[in-house]
Amino acid sequence: MTNHWNDYQNTDVFMVLGTNPAENHPISMRWIDRARETRGAKLIVVDPKFNRTAAKADL
Repeated sequence: MTNHWNDYQNTDVFMVLGTNPAENHPISMRWIDRARETRGAKLIVVDPKFNRTAAKADL
């Protein structure tokens, strides 16, 4: 995780590369979910394995 959670509330697109915030960073995933619900932000997951974050991804 490189950004602060406060930045997440203004994000339009999240791109997650090779990590699983739903398991490893549940607080950051909560901010991602909130941005998706309130702002319509998109979640893109790039990972060869299917995980809990990928299950919620738009792409």
